[in-house]
Parts: sequence; structure tokens; C-alpha cells
Amino acid sequence: MTIDLDGIYAAIEDDRAFDQLADHIASACDTRSAIFVGQQPDGTASWLRANYWDRALLAEYQRNFIQADPWTETAVTIGRFGRAAALDQRLPPEDLVDTAIYNDLLRVHGDDTGRCLGVMPPPGREGLIMAIHRAAGDAAFTVADEQRLDEVYGHVRRVVSLRKTLALERDRSARLQDIVDQTGEAILRLDRNLQVIALSAAARRLVDAGDGLSLNRRSLVAPAGVATELRAAVAAVIDRTTLARAALLCHRPSGRRPYRLALLPAGFDGDAGALLRIDDPDRPTPGTDWRRALQDAYGLTTMEADLALRLYAEHSLDEIADLRGVVRETLRTQLKSLFLKTGVNRQSALLKLLATFPMGNQDAD
Repeated sequence: MTIDLDGIYAAIEDDRAFDQLADHIASACDTRSAIFVGQQPDGTASWLRANYWDRALLAEYQRNFIQADPWTETAVTIGRFGRAAALDQRLPPEDLVDTAIYNDLLRVHGDDTGRCLGVMPPPGREGLIMAIHRAAGDAAFTVADEQRLDEVYGHVRRVVSLRKTLALERDRSARLQDIVDQTGEAILRLDRNLQVIALSAAARRLVDAGDGLSLNRRSLVAPAGVATELRAAVAAVIDRTTLARAALLCHRPSGRRPYRLALLPAGFDGDAGALLRIDDPDRPTPGTDWRRALQDAYGLTTMEADLALRLYAEHSLDEIADLRGVVRETLRTQLKSLFLKTGVNRQSALLKLLATFPMGNQDAD
């Protein structure tokens, strides 16, 4: 028997591989059935994966028996926490037949499972429960089986721990992305090769407009002279040197005033890259003349033009609905009319159109 480490560790980032992990556990332990469970401090399960039981049996187990599993109770009695124990030595098949899990679950579903080898953390602690099973008529689990499950358990526990760490990091990154997006600032996080690690919603609209700065796959593209200076400036910021300017101008083909580019370190670690803030001095705000120009250019109603400008100013449909005191569906109807009149079919395309629309007076209403 070999342990498929590639298959096990693929489950760190691959959800499908995680769902199939019980197959790898069973195969490595030369048994037909495996189950592993995330135990919460209160004894409930945060998740459960199994490979042998059918969906109906597994659903009923989770609903009615997971909190009163005689094998778990036996493991607690043995008290060998964190190490595998052959539970069929304390609860052999002939005694299992007197339990509810056998009579009301296994036998009802025609399942002949009768032996269990498991490992669990101490009660009241978060951790990983893992068990493998054999039919009642199969050979009892041995010390060698316990040693093999201990080995597999160590690998799976690392996988579960790393998945949790990655999930927390993704959640933190998502929250940071939300915070950056809500500022309305055009901010990109770059590595020293001008590869974009992350960017705000405003930055996405700006590069999509392609007026001097754009994206080619994940690489930031700038005019030749600016690109050379920008690459040197990013490297200087990452390396904490003063060999290049940390503030640049980027001229634009449209003839509008240049973007002002400012750079800051993205973190204490150079691997975090550099933050590039793009300031557009000609970025329009909802002004009277601009609204009227939009209405004249596309035949918009006053409310449609107002909706377009508020969307461009980073307001969500829900926020605009609250400001106007209308229901969201009213705005969705106006948005569909906006799409029809401006010749676009997505909100992102509408914002790109507004980003390149000639401005008028910037005075707000």
C-alpha cells in the first residue's frame, strides 16, 4: 500500500480533490470506507466528507447519529486522543448490533459496516476526526493499521490546516479589496515587472478605457518612456532605494491632462510589491453641464443621466435607490433604457463610455 501524497496535497487548493480525499484515505489504509470530519469545540461538525456511504445514509447519519456515534463514544472512553485506536477491539461487531446506529441506520440501509479504526482530538477542542471502516465479517484492525492511519492522519491534518489558512487569507484579501473599492481611488498593486497583483474597481475602469494606461493580460502597459521610468520607480519602491522617482506623469492620447502616478510600498515585505495610485485630474464628477451634455448626446432623460453619473461616482444601485427613495426595480428599468440609448449591454461598458466622454462644467448640482 502506498500513500498518494500528490492526490492528498492537491486538496489544499482544489475543492474537488478535497471532496475526493476520503477515497485516498481508504486506499492508503487498504479499506473500503473512510470518513473525516471537522470537529467544532461544541462537538458539532463544521464539514464532513466520506467515500463509501451513499447520500441517503450519510445525510441521515449527519442528521440523527453524528452526535451519538458509539464509535466516537468508544474513542472518548479509550482516551487516546490524537492517535489512532482500533475501536473494534472495545466495540466488536457482536456488540455493535445492540446500538441504534446499527439497527436504525446501517441495517435499514443494507450496510454491513461493523468495524472502525479512528482518531480524534480531545472533546471540546477544534480539530480533525478521521475513521476507516470494514465489514463486520472482515478481519479486525491491527497495530499496523493504527500506525498507517496515524501516518495518513498527519498528512490530512496538514491539508485541512493549510486550507483554513488559505480561506482566511482569501477572506482578508476580499475585505481589503472591498475597502479599496469603496474609496473610489484608482489603485493597483504591482510587482517589479509591472505585473498586476490586484487592482481596485476604479483602476479597472481606468485601464479598460485605454487612454495612456491599459492591461495586456495581467501586465500594465504604459507609453514607452513612462514604462521605463515606472519600472525603475516600482523597483526602487520595492527595494527601498531612492534611485528613481516615486511620482510620475503619464501623458494620454486623448489630449486630456496627464495622469499623476504615485508609488508607495505595498508592505514591509518586498514580495508584497508596490502600490500605484493613479490620479486623473480630468476625472468627471456629476456636474450640471456634463449631465446636460450626456442628455443631448444620447437622448437621456434627466433621471437616466443622473443614474449614469451616480454609477460613475461609485454609488451602487441600492445606494442610489435609498437616495432617491425608490425601489431597485425602478433603477433597473432606467438602467436598461440607458443601455439601449448608449449602445452598451453591460454596466462596465457604460462606465467605460462615461470615462471617455468629453467633460463640461465640474460644478455639482
